[in-house]
Amino acid sequence: MDVGFHAMTVSAIAERAGVAKQTIYRWWPSKVAILLDVLEEDLHDKASWPELPDSAQAALEQHVTHLSRVFTQSPTGHVLFVLIGHALHDPTTAAVLRDQVLDRQRQYDRAHVRRALASLPRATVSRTEADRLLDLLVGPAFHRAFTTGQPLDPRFVERLTATVLTRRREVPSTAPSL
Repeated sequence: MDVGFHAMTVSAIAERAGVAKQTIYRWWPSKVAILLDVLEEDLHDKASWPELPDSAQAALEQHVTHLSRVFTQSPTGHVLFVLIGHALHDPTTAAVLRDQVLDRQRQYDRAHVRRALASLPRATVSRTEADRLLDLLVGPAFHRAFTTGQPLDPRFVERLTATVLTRRREVPSTAPSL
């Protein structure tokens, strides 16, 4: 965060941590590996779902708002965007970011979407449907963060979640993928 990705070095990380550079290399082969571990740990802490409100819409609003702030106002969001940028040029980083870090977060989020919607009619939410709902809800927060650096405003989040929930009721659970 202090110096940016390109200026960040394993030597500087070791110096700041008060350890030898060899100690860092015993645990991580590169600065990218360090950032991937940091991101995974931070997502676990920062992108976790708080206690779910009684309303499904309130639960989804709360999560979308929270993620929007994580993307725009936290070091976690900054590290995520740095790693996405690096992943565009490095297929290994892309694979680890997607298959290890973000997939775990998606599994966690999917389970919470299913739990949040459990009180609604047609309460059984398939894995595919939960993934679609996540895409529809998180996509705008990510897009706004990437294009403007700003979080979503509360009115937009409210309309977004209401639209997604209304559309869910209109589309049969056996509808083809989007």
